[in-house]
Amino acid sequence: MPVAELLRRPASGRYQMIALCALALSLATVADSMRFEIVLPDSVRAGEPVPVTLRLTNTGREELTVYLQGRPIAFDLTVRRLDGTIVWRRLEGEVVSAILAVRQLKPGASLEFEEVWRQVSNTGEAVPSGDYRITGALLTDAPEPLQTSPALLRIVP
Repeated sequence: MPVAELLRRPASGRYQMIALCALALSLATVADSMRFEIVLPDSVRAGEPVPVTLRLTNTGREELTVYLQGRPIAFDLTVRRLDGTIVWRRLEGEVVSAILAVRQLKPGASLEFEEVWRQVSNTGEAVPSGDYRITGALLTDAPEPLQTSPALLRIVP
């Protein structure tokens, strides 16, 4: 029986539990077939632009359909000090449209999203030299965005 049919049935515990388990398994299978990573230099000089790429790759054997929010597709970058304080967010103050873009990813294929951070804070001030953690997020049709693991960036004088 399709998951959608199970979800439409009255809230008897058995059918709801089966539907939720099937949905979780489906999502886990898709997540297990994707790699989402952030690519940036290890270090840059103060004031130099920092190129950042987010890459979503189909690591599975089957073609995947991904549903991405926004037009253009919305992705976020967050730069934090090592103490966790947010310095800059790409989407700070932005409104993201509720439009979904559908993309097919063949096995081994990737989608890339690029941005350049100018080493300024959300208030427009230049950031000091030091170590920063940068994470990426890709807004999809899921309740929570896909998140990269943090990457370390060192800004040297």
